[in-house]
Amino acid sequence: MSKSNNYQGLQLFPRGLGLLLSLAMIRLWPDLELLYSSYLMPDELLPQYSEKWIIMLFDWASPRLYAGLYIGSGLLLAVIRQNCAPAMLLFVLHYLFFVGYSPWSYGADYIGQTALFFSIFICIWGPSHYLQRFFRLQLIAFYFFAGLGKALGITWWNGEAVWKALQQPVMPAAFTVPLSAHRYEYLWVGLGILTIIIELGYPLTWTRRFRLFFTNSIILMHIGIALTMGLIHFSCLMIWYNLCAWDHPLLHRIAKPVIKPLETTEPTLQVRTATADLDTREGGKSRHVK
Repeated sequence: MSKSNNYQGLQLFPRGLGLLLSLAMIRLWPDLELLYSSYLMPDELLPQYSEKWIIMLFDWASPRLYAGLYIGSGLLLAVIRQNCAPAMLLFVLHYLFFVGYSPWSYGADYIGQTALFFSIFICIWGPSHYLQRFFRLQLIAFYFFAGLGKALGITWWNGEAVWKALQQPVMPAAFTVPLSAHRYEYLWVGLGILTIIIELGYPLTWTRRFRLFFTNSIILMHIGIALTMGLIHFSCLMIWYNLCAWDHPLLHRIAKPVIKPLETTEPTLQVRTATADLDTREGGKSRHVK
């Protein structure tokens, strides 16, 4: 196996990330003028925000202008291989929209900012063994401390956290859980404990023996989050993170139809080998043969 194939996940990560971020901004496009404007904030409260320069920046030019640059940068990152310019521009714009402006910041936004940080290094220096290890370690730390925080409380052990998460009207969900399902207490307790086990055990993905089990478990967990809670962007972002970090077999099935192979096979020249006998039917008679 070639060296490029060993880091195929890292090479594909910025491209999928750019596409996911562009799609997320396209979903926000109809409401940009309402979300990023000082019209929703009284003048007496505006000076109290340290991010007022961001609000003034959006008021100076239409938020749609910055959003258009955001979408364009994401699409360029998706189609152009190892070009750091779209990644850097998208890093700055993502901060302006989702991280620097704290009223609209969520966990997925900080994950996206970290992902863009790694994408810049991948595009500048290319994939490497040390970058891959660091990429995997930060993902392990993310899940481990998320599981540790859940384990230290009581709500994930008694199922309360799972039930509340399913009932919060955050985003439209594909499957809604009816209120009458609260009587299935053991189901919510089991899901809470299972979530803690998966996240605390995620560091075992470092070993090949448990890698496929925990990555598949995490992917299924995020699919469930997307379907029942409507957090599609967050779930897709974390699924792509896991696929690329561990070179999951599913990654190659997704990438093969839409992305050219990372290495090409050079054509070989077919040449007829010369025969040792000089007196052949194709070669004619030789004067050296009696």
